[in-house]
Amino acid sequence: MKNPFHTDTLEPDQPFCNRVAELSELASHAGNGMNVVIFAPRRYGKTSLVRRVQHQLRTDGICVIYAQFMRLVSVEDLVHRLAKAIISGLHEHESLLEKGKRWLGLFPSIQTSFTIDPATGLPSVEIQMTKRQVDPMVALENILEEVGKFLEKETFQVCIALDEFQDIVDIKEPRVEALLREHIQRHKASYIFLGSRRRILLDIFNNRGRPFYQSATMMELEPLPEKECIDFIMSQFEQSGKQCPEDVALAVSQRVECYPYYLQALAYRVFELCEKECSIEDVAKASEALIANERYGYQAIIQGISTGQLKLLRGIAEEEKASLTSNDFMQAHNLTLGGVQSARKYLSEQDLIEKSKDGQWNIVDPIFRIWLLNAF
Repeated sequence: MKNPFHTDTLEPDQPFCNRVAELSELASHAGNGMNVVIFAPRRYGKTSLVRRVQHQLRTDGICVIYAQFMRLVSVEDLVHRLAKAIISGLHEHESLLEKGKRWLGLFPSIQTSFTIDPATGLPSVEIQMTKRQVDPMVALENILEEVGKFLEKETFQVCIALDEFQDIVDIKEPRVEALLREHIQRHKASYIFLGSRRRILLDIFNNRGRPFYQSATMMELEPLPEKECIDFIMSQFEQSGKQCPEDVALAVSQRVECYPYYLQALAYRVFELCEKECSIEDVAKASEALIANERYGYQAIIQGISTGQLKLLRGIAEEEKASLTSNDFMQAHNLTLGGVQSARKYLSEQDLIEKSKDGQWNIVDPIFRIWLLNAF
């Protein structure tokens, strides 16, 4: 029996838990030409959600473009990724192999070529900047201007998603943000900005002194509803020829606090363990396997923080309802007021801890919290 659960980015035809309201809202914003910022913790299904809504938009006749900005290293890298995403998106909307004469001359800054993938037999787009482009900032401006002119002439709608958008700050070129904002605000298209480093992403759009300030609608992804998680797990087991009792599906959901990635990851391992019907014991065994699998990433996090920051992390893991600056908390974890304040700032910026709506500080990653409680 094929395991129905997945831990990578979900394709549009793969099982997807809930997010019906978010899909509808995103599709509506795209249809209305609105720009949206999607923010949530890492591994929360942001990319899967956007790819799914773009698939839906494509079937409705909207041209969709998806660019991945993870680990950008230079302005030239940004130009290359953006240009390739644009050409690829346009090609999928209306084959450039068939309409080449009409489109290939529209972007003077880009030299486009096609190769055939020997494995699939499908065409692949390759791009490079024309030799006359020397300054990467000039190349970026030219691409953005050319896209703007192209969008003005076309009658179809366009939705452009920029994944890990906050990584533009790693380029260390202060003019990039302003240049992108200047052109994006004039483009006849809807943009979706998303990323896994929430604090950096939100500062781009919420900091009054930055170019993108209040330029897009904010959309926060909340944890999945518990009932939806239970129903999803039970239905996926049943459709794949196994049974998952409701109390077991509840145990899986509560163990991972309805965290999208871990919901799939734990359910995957439970499915692998059972023959016909899973049990609470399977959840316990699968949890141990999941934590063991994730420990290398957690160890890397610990190695990159100070002793004071680790003390605060462990303190929050042990006492999630505690006041971090209370004398009792600081004495229990050998912390000072200054140490708490500086560690809290850093850990928050790294998306390791967050303040909930009820004012309590929590560990963002529920499995990381469990690991912290048992690793020291």
